[in-house]
Amino acid sequence: MRRRALLSSIAAGAAVIAGCSGLPDSATTDTTHRTTRTTETTDGTRTTTRRKDAPEPPDLGVGDATTAVFETRDRTLSLLDGRARLPSGLVVQTWLSATATADHPARVTATLANDTEYDTATELDGVGPFDSTPFARPDFGADHGIYLAPTENHEFATKTPAVARADDGGWYLDDAPGDWQPRAVKVDAGDTLVAELAVVADDDTADRFSTGRYRFGHSEYGFSLVAWQTSQPGPAEPARFAGASPPTLAENGVRWYHDATSETETYLQPSPERLDAPGEVEFTLHNYLTESLTGNVYDWELDKRVDGEWYRIAPRGIPVPLTPLAPGDTHTWSLHAFDGEPVFCDDAIAVGHLGGGRYAFEVNMHREDGPTHAALLDIAAPEVGVTPTDDASATREGATVTVTSDGYENAGSDRGTLVVERADTAELRLISEQVMQPYNRGFQNTLPFFDSGVTRVELRTDESVVDNVLGYDNPPRKVRFDGTAYRATRG
Repeated sequence: MRRRALLSSIAAGAAVIAGCSGLPDSATTDTTHRTTRTTETTDGTRTTTRRKDAPEPPDLGVGDATTAVFETRDRTLSLLDGRARLPSGLVVQTWLSATATADHPARVTATLANDTEYDTATELDGVGPFDSTPFARPDFGADHGIYLAPTENHEFATKTPAVARADDGGWYLDDAPGDWQPRAVKVDAGDTLVAELAVVADDDTADRFSTGRYRFGHSEYGFSLVAWQTSQPGPAEPARFAGASPPTLAENGVRWYHDATSETETYLQPSPERLDAPGEVEFTLHNYLTESLTGNVYDWELDKRVDGEWYRIAPRGIPVPLTPLAPGDTHTWSLHAFDGEPVFCDDAIAVGHLGGGRYAFEVNMHREDGPTHAALLDIAAPEVGVTPTDDASATREGATVTVTSDGYENAGSDRGTLVVERADTAELRLISEQVMQPYNRGFQNTLPFFDSGVTRVELRTDESVVDNVLGYDNPPRKVRFDGTAYRATRG
């Protein structure tokens, strides 16, 4: 088993809780100096006096995440989305403040702060940590779930239910579920209410506290607890391509899904690993580290392997925001693969003109300066032929063909000409799937016209098509396609 993570604030992401000793004041609920509160309940609303020593959460980092490595059993727990602002203006912050030990269950601390100038009453139904009886299951229809049970360090709970430790060391609810928290509270201007809750299984049976994602609360006002097996967080089944040894895709190396084992902490899982085009495949990146993965979820890449080499098919450009992945979190890319023209939609990646063969999907998400993540995919589809666009018309005079597209007629002052000629040699190879992508429209509307005796094709189009082939500084570009070398220049 890996060494237990120490309590710290990790620069890359989550604060990690391991053990109960040595916890800093910012990560615990201190009861020794608590201001005495008087409470009264009127129509289900609790009014409380001001607390002057409300705890502050640790440096939550990416995804407002905190992580706890259990001492009592083979589990790691991550709390995600720990901050929310309610419509009332109150701010909820939730974090893991202690891990599970032989002395107590794992603990969640939640604060409800009123940073406005007005006393405010707010409903708590659907607000993650403050539901009357916080309970969640890892999957729809699952037999077991976990409760967040108020502890004695909860300032406004209506009841502190009993919890107990099972024979195997895990903690569970040893009481009847009930309305443990009020359905509404009133918080004075500038005040903060503090709740501490124990993370416990719903009973003491052997299969309680399953791995998975537990969602507490509704939509944007909730948070998630993600549980995984500390020693074996990886995929349970071997990959279709187990034992494969493809060439690498990135300078710092690649973590391939087919190399993942049950002990692998981060992996990109495809579902399925083979499809018939047109078809859809999802790639899900799992992070079961106690630190965030850095990188950019928009920086993905689809490559095809031909004659032992990888050829990049898509995308043309990459947005550059930093989009790390928090501990316990996942991100899914949905790829729609077409053997002809693609059909685009907002929630998926659509790539067209993909012929049969082996592909790789890579994402630039990694540990600091570490390898990226990728998975192999077999696509069954007909061979891709290179054909010009429907709007391209051609005329031939001797060894020269002139092609005109609708873009030329409509471009006005942005008209451009791309000249492609036969050449002696070229190192850069293009495959059909690349030529048929939109960013290579210049080659798509020239290469098919090199019939016998043709040595030069002039494409009259708009400047953007020429720029996509040559860039903006106008260097000649040499490529090799289907065994023949070509030289492209601006006309």
